[in-house]
Amino acid sequence: MSTNKLSMGLWPRLWRHWTHPRQRVSIYFPTLALQQLTEQITRSEQRHTGQLRFVIESSLNTASLCHHVTARQRAQYWFGHLGIWDTAGKSGILVYVLFADRAVEIIADRGMNACVDMALWQQICNHITQAFQQQNYMAGLSAGLDELTELLVQHFPRTHAGVNELADEVILR
Repeated sequence: MSTNKLSMGLWPRLWRHWTHPRQRVSIYFPTLALQQLTEQITRSEQRHTGQLRFVIESSLNTASLCHHVTARQRAQYWFGHLGIWDTAGKSGILVYVLFADRAVEIIADRGMNACVDMALWQQICNHITQAFQQQNYMAGLSAGLDELTELLVQHFPRTHAGVNELADEVILR
């Protein structure tokens, strides 16, 4: 690919990321709403054996953008960094949002992926993204969590008291 074509595609993405710092994005994800989503995660995990984490990343730095880092790659980074892969039941799930790109990714551990088709994870991502397109950011995440909960209750119902292996707090960076 020529440098001209590459730079033409890179500039709009750079601009989107430069204009979406955390302090600006936090307007769309107020502290109280994030606390309510955290509580919803806690209630969800009482119904199934999955371990859920949500990460909302406002934007990427310029170096990451110049190296064409994707939302999927960032989700994989967070999945490893937060130890979501290291739950006893291989039941960790990450819902990752790269806000500047309005991208949503779900990364699930081996135990979950063995029973749930990738198309279902993608369908949930699509529903969240559709809500984002209408600027219903918190409602989209909440509805996505509801969908995840129903899916997990169906495939991984909680039959006994369990240990909460991962923090439930939503990360906004």
